[in-house]
Amino acid sequence: MRIALLINGMTGYLHAEFDALSRLGHELLVVTPGSPEVAVGAMADTAFGDLGTADFARVHAWQEPPESSSLVAMVSDFAPDAVLMTSWNFAEAYRAVMRAVPSTVVRVLIMDNLWRAAPRQWLGRATHRWYVDNVADAALVPSDRSEFYARRLGFGPADVIRGSISADTRLFTSGPRNAEELGSRRSFLSVGRLVDHKGADVLAAAYRRYRELVDDPWTLDVVGIGPMRPLLETVAGVRLHGFRAPAEVAMMMREAGCFVLPSRIEPYGAVVHEAAASGLPLLCSDFTGAVPGLLQDGYNGWQVPSGDVEHWAEAMCRMSAVTPERLAEMSHISRALATRLSPDGWARNLTEELERRRAAGGGRLTRPGPRRLSRRHGVAT
Repeated sequence: MRIALLINGMTGYLHAEFDALSRLGHELLVVTPGSPEVAVGAMADTAFGDLGTADFARVHAWQEPPESSSLVAMVSDFAPDAVLMTSWNFAEAYRAVMRAVPSTVVRVLIMDNLWRAAPRQWLGRATHRWYVDNVADAALVPSDRSEFYARRLGFGPADVIRGSISADTRLFTSGPRNAEELGSRRSFLSVGRLVDHKGADVLAAAYRRYRELVDDPWTLDVVGIGPMRPLLETVAGVRLHGFRAPAEVAMMMREAGCFVLPSRIEPYGAVVHEAAASGLPLLCSDFTGAVPGLLQDGYNGWQVPSGDVEHWAEAMCRMSAVTPERLAEMSHISRALATRLSPDGWARNLTEELERRRAAGGGRLTRPGPRRLSRRHGVAT
């Protein structure tokens, strides 16, 4: 197939997923901002360089938001069988492409947002017939929490493609980690942008409080950039590493004792999969989309109430107090749960889902149900 991907910036896990698609024999067109400075939202606080995507895909890296007519012409010239668009990109040109492709082209909205009953989400639900239905035939989601939101935007049960995010398991998967090795690490590792919704302030306050509660605290390594870096610079025991490439992060995960993700809102969190594949015990906020599939309370770590500094400090105390043997048990379970997902599996699943939609002639697969009588009003609905 020929697949066009309209995204909002490259990451390590996207590169791995697209590479897996290419290895299945698909031809890819990747349209993306050319640098973090021109990205929208999340990608603006990252520093991914050239990941080598152009080695297996045609890449159009824009520095200014592309004009609708030129992008429509480019994608039309590519003649795609399917087009995938990130749901949180505000480039009108992307939406123009989705509206312009022939009806037989499968159009997929990539979304990882969680339903929070925010005013904007209620507005989206009320207007999806005009804003969503005319650009997408299916929603590609990473978790049941995102699927709940997609269903509220009008996607039927057959119009949801599940399992949209996988870590680069070839890079992050670690061999078994024994008690002696894990017990010697004595460090927490946080990987994420240093911004409000990622809970950088919660991390700083909780770790400071944690050090007040224990006599022999673990250190805290922080990977990431962002405006909240100063909050962590003055905290004893914190080592700031700035942005690190995926291979460097994988190495640091193999040298840590526990992964922490204190986000107030984490739509999914591919980094949780990376940490689990690396054999790390996990502490994650309960507002993390990846938690249901990758973190089982009491088995490979614990969920922590989002934004609660005291609970985060207590969770760190709890983790640093367990025995090396318990850490090794947690590590084993993290690695086992991580095997549920992979870029190769993602590519196979997406291929099959696109092919069956193409075979159906495009459009949505969910058929309208029969009109039913409202028991309350006695009228057809």
